Amino acid sequence: MSNVDDRLESLEERRKLEDRYASAKAALLRNRRIEEGQAGALVFAALAYGNALEESSAFAKASHLAKLFCIAAALIVPNLLVIHVLL
Repeated sequence: MSNVDDRLESLEERRKLEDRYASAKAALLRNRRIEEGQAGALVFAALAYGNALEESSAFAKASHLAKLFCIAAALIVPNLLVIHVLL
């Protein structure tokens, strides 16, 4: 091979690497923007939930009952599993 062929091959390889780098960088930036958007949506959802609790007494009661149900399930289910396994 001549020096020109080596140089052309090197340039083609460099272009391929630059294209690969650019596409990987774009994917990382896209994922970062998506995660930032999800974080913003989470804050918005928490604020909307708080406002809904203040405005609707029925929703506040339902939310409180759901919390009590989760607490009861967390305390009862492990006990039932132990009883089921041991007996």
